[in-house]
Amino acid sequence: MKISLRNKVQIKRKKLLFWSFIFFLPVYFFTPIAFIQFLCIFFLFIILFSRIYTEYLVRNIFITRKDSELRVFRHEWVRVEIKVENRGILPAFMLVSGDLSGEIQVIKMKKTFCTLFHNTWTMLCWDGLCADRGVFSAGPALIRGADPLGIFPFHLTNKETTKIYVYPAVRSINLKKRMGIPLGNIVSINPIFEDITRCRSLRPYYHGDERRRINWKASAHVSYGAQSSGLLVNEYEATASYPLMIFLNVNQNEYRGRNKRELIERTIEAAAALCLMTFRERQSLGIIIYNLNQKDGLCFITPSSNNLIPILERLAALNWSKSSKNAQPCGSAQQNQYAHNSLLTMINCGRFLPYGTRYLYAGPDLGDEAYITLNLLKKYHLSLEYLIIDDRALPSVVPGNSPCYQMKETGYEIV
Repeated sequence: MKISLRNKVQIKRKKLLFWSFIFFLPVYFFTPIAFIQFLCIFFLFIILFSRIYTEYLVRNIFITRKDSELRVFRHEWVRVEIKVENRGILPAFMLVSGDLSGEIQVIKMKKTFCTLFHNTWTMLCWDGLCADRGVFSAGPALIRGADPLGIFPFHLTNKETTKIYVYPAVRSINLKKRMGIPLGNIVSINPIFEDITRCRSLRPYYHGDERRRINWKASAHVSYGAQSSGLLVNEYEATASYPLMIFLNVNQNEYRGRNKRELIERTIEAAAALCLMTFRERQSLGIIIYNLNQKDGLCFITPSSNNLIPILERLAALNWSKSSKNAQPCGSAQQNQYAHNSLLTMINCGRFLPYGTRYLYAGPDLGDEAYITLNLLKKYHLSLEYLIIDDRALPSVVPGNSPCYQMKETGYEIV
């Protein structure tokens, strides 16, 4: 890792060395007094020694960050640790080290004053409170020091930074499927749902079993030990999988009222809570983020069992308040137009989802006509549900007999 010097400090050091030679060398050569010549040589030696000492420290003091990336949920604490090491032989006296926290609210961080001897190191750490969702950057780290006489101070800057992902706040949500299909994999007695990645047991071979089910390795051991020619076949866990696809609507033009920011952030927290619930159920998860402030207005992540971290990172970096060229005044007709666009987007994306996907909408109320239109997706064997944030009382079932849940605007529980 390379550590760069600030140009101003480097220029001052060069000027001091230059003017020292300009002053002391003529005095040494043109003064007949031996004592004055001795003083000139003595001061030149001190200046040269200090300059060499400083350059040696600059090349042997290293700053290393423990973590290049940190992940934390909103309203939680984060700790950033930095290692300051002296890899040289000469000691470094009275080093002052510090770090820039960016937009993180720092609670405990003090500049470290220390002396590092040969092959010694110290840790600089600070704690911050992540009060806002987003992606932040901590750094660069700074070190100030000098030679033992303090003639040539130096300033070292570590170019590396720590990226801090602040996920939405942890909330509680529990949506049970009314048809008896929960999130996650459920055990089924139908062998058509066998999962070949979950081997349950072995059994003897029966006439009609497929050859690809035969466990040749286990059969060879059994045949060798029991002196028989019997074959063993694998039996797998029979499970049924129902992936979840979240349609997150964060288009600010569709939200009503003056507290749009609070409502949108609450909806993002609900989406994160659904992701955590799905992960605990070991279920495939995907998300569609509809936001007109993005270049394409859409972020699509297909359902998978390894999508939790990528989705949470997208939710952390989501910037719905950025000005957009498509943004217009939010009148009633304009609001219906935006709702119509989100409706069409939800229908177009739903046609390509896997069979039996649980398609869940999270966002503002779309209206009865939109819910009736969305029932067209049921012919693709999708299960529709709605998680609505609205100040009005919503029915438990919207047109089309699809479950509808109303989000609480505040509190630990979403529903």
